[in-house]
Amino acid sequence: MRIQLLWTFYDDYLTAFYAARPGLAGQAHAEQLNLLLDDGFGWPPAVGRRLAQLGHEVEIVVANAEPLQRAWARETGAEFPETGWQVRLPMAQVRRFRPDVLWIGSNFRYFGSWLRPVREYCGSVVAWTAAPLPAGLDLGGIDCILTSHENFVREFRSRGVRCERVLPCFETAILDALGDPPRDLPVSFVGSLSWAHMDRIRAMNRVAKETPLEIWTAAPKVLSRSAMRPAFWRARWAARDLIPRSHSEVFGRAMYEVMLRSRLAVNVHIGVAGGLAGNMRMFEATGCGALLLTEQAPNLAELFRPGEEVVSYDGTGDLIAKIRHYLARPDEAAQIAVAGQRRTLTGYSAEIRAQELERLFLALPRVA
Repeated sequence: MRIQLLWTFYDDYLTAFYAARPGLAGQAHAEQLNLLLDDGFGWPPAVGRRLAQLGHEVEIVVANAEPLQRAWARETGAEFPETGWQVRLPMAQVRRFRPDVLWIGSNFRYFGSWLRPVREYCGSVVAWTAAPLPAGLDLGGIDCILTSHENFVREFRSRGVRCERVLPCFETAILDALGDPPRDLPVSFVGSLSWAHMDRIRAMNRVAKETPLEIWTAAPKVLSRSAMRPAFWRARWAARDLIPRSHSEVFGRAMYEVMLRSRLAVNVHIGVAGGLAGNMRMFEATGCGALLLTEQAPNLAELFRPGEEVVSYDGTGDLIAKIRHYLARPDEAAQIAVAGQRRTLTGYSAEIRAQELERLFLALPRVA
């Protein structure tokens, strides 16, 4: 099976990645791609690599990595358009590869009008999202949507769209790559503090004042589209005391290093999750052996055993009490963390997720 993964990474992450590796932008496409994927940003590329190990022909396209895309164009003799390259070059890549399955992320520029002219070159098309899609979004040409939350599954199916639940996963190879650093961070939070995370900002404000919490995040950027939202300015004001005392945002290996150093890792889901558990941070933290503290949720016990593999909390006051409790009882915390890591490594690994997606992809209808 020929599988093409069409994804985008955070622009700030890509800028920092290439800035830290002078000269990489001029290297061969394969060298750039391998180093980029080795850094561990996001779980779908890790699953793509695992699908290749299962014997499938896999091409991973990071559509907004300009040096990488320039190298591909240079080596294949394709034209690199100086304008619109993030739209036009992926079209050429799909037409050249002709995948049996095209797997696209939730970058909506690759839906609708972009997808129609390349649809004839794909056997099936699947799309991933971790949030509800805009009601008017053109889903024509997409055979199946993958999502991590059951409430999204119900919503998409009610709109007549085939949808399957697929959880994020953890790439176990990261543990071999990073070794076993000391657990010198008592409690950490890694994540965004944007206008979409007001509950998270309120919680972090209080937790940071009453515990030794360390935060890795970025100040909300004043962009033209975000500055138009009143919610953006409310969030920026609410986070005004947190940002100056926080560490810079981390992604890829740098993020995993924080998790590997953390005794406790705090998780707060985004509001659109609808009160259900299942975000990527749960698997990153437990996979790295940190004790995960996450909100109570009606489906949490389906993923981890609360009190045995993770710790759940009900509100900010309870979170603070749980942090204090487990920092004062390191042996108890370590016992739960070890059990949580075992659950993730044996049940939520990239290798297992690749096997699941292999079965799903093989069962999809073939148009071409």
